[in-house]
Amino acid sequence: MATPGTGYRASLATLVAASVTFGCGGTVTPAAPDVAPVPAAASGASAGAAVAGNLADDAAGSDSPAPSPATPADAHAAHRRCGWIGADTFAAGKATFLANPDYYDAIHPVWAVLQPDGRIRMLAMADDAEIMAVAAAHHVRVMPLIAFDDPSSFQKATASVTAIQSHAQALTDMVLQHGYDGVELDYEHLWSAGYRAPYQALLTATATLLHAAGKKLTLALPAMDRDYPDTAYDYAFLQATVDVMHLMGYDFHYLGGGHIGPLAPRGWISDVVTRVEALGAPQKYVLGIANYGVGDGWYTSAKDAAARCSGGSHATSTDHMAGCSLGHQDAGVAPHCPTPQGEVWFEDVASMSEKAQLAKAHGLGGIGVYAMGDEPDGFFAAMKIQFGDVQ
Repeated sequence: MATPGTGYRASLATLVAASVTFGCGGTVTPAAPDVAPVPAAASGASAGAAVAGNLADDAAGSDSPAPSPATPADAHAAHRRCGWIGADTFAAGKATFLANPDYYDAIHPVWAVLQPDGRIRMLAMADDAEIMAVAAAHHVRVMPLIAFDDPSSFQKATASVTAIQSHAQALTDMVLQHGYDGVELDYEHLWSAGYRAPYQALLTATATLLHAAGKKLTLALPAMDRDYPDTAYDYAFLQATVDVMHLMGYDFHYLGGGHIGPLAPRGWISDVVTRVEALGAPQKYVLGIANYGVGDGWYTSAKDAAARCSGGSHATSTDHMAGCSLGHQDAGVAPHCPTPQGEVWFEDVASMSEKAQLAKAHGLGGIGVYAMGDEPDGFFAAMKIQFGDVQ
């Protein structure tokens, strides 16, 4: 089975630059003294990491509104527009949020990792003072993302009923002690039927504790057009248990895969959202849309990818999917071009809008962007056409 949605992930092992660690019982202990900040780098993506530091200069984009002093609390009551601030592109993501807080109903900064010993470690950028202050002033919900580098971390945290309850308590303690509105679990790579029962048990326990405290549980999930029993991800169960399910509508072709191509073919996204609608609760799903480009061994932001195109223009159609080994879905709008570094495939405002339209047409609750920072000009206005402000 092809597993789109598994690429474009920074190796979390390089990001363990922590302030505190949450033990199995939820207690807080000092971080190990030998852990120091390490420059984040995506696996096999040194070129993308090298340009990340330059992204913040244009993070807001030409259509970015000047942030207003404050926002009514009910303006962001829904979860219609959200985004992830990546650990490896933190400066760019932060700059975008500070320039456009009123666009977002919620943000999911990558601020924690699940370690191999089953404990939670906060990253160095967690609780950034400016992000937290602006989010509070504009009533934007902060629900940080926690992920792991290897499923063995999940196995440790869910090895028994006691371990599951302890991990659920540790997640809840993290949310309460840091003043978050909830937490986003990005527990990927669970491609075995044996993961399904412990994953469901963990979500049930965590949701119970968080909901009792008035907090929310959201998920980052692979976008799947059918149920795969040999995975942990049973959408029908999940939509009845958690508050929001973010579908990673990208990485059909991904960094480090067998070959590059359209990041999210229209036919694949259409199949995914059609399935979600048929499950009966599409409003609980948010479609994640890529804001990046992928070359052979490198990645960058979507805006920068377009800027690198030789000749200053790019193609938007392709016959790549006709012979693609991953599937033959309709490619839709699929921006790509040659660059001095080789071919790059990315998303632009037109391809992003195409996916947002599909999400809206099938009743999904909203759209998210991975990762925030250096958005193409016109991005914010285009997304609001499909998922505008709550009236």
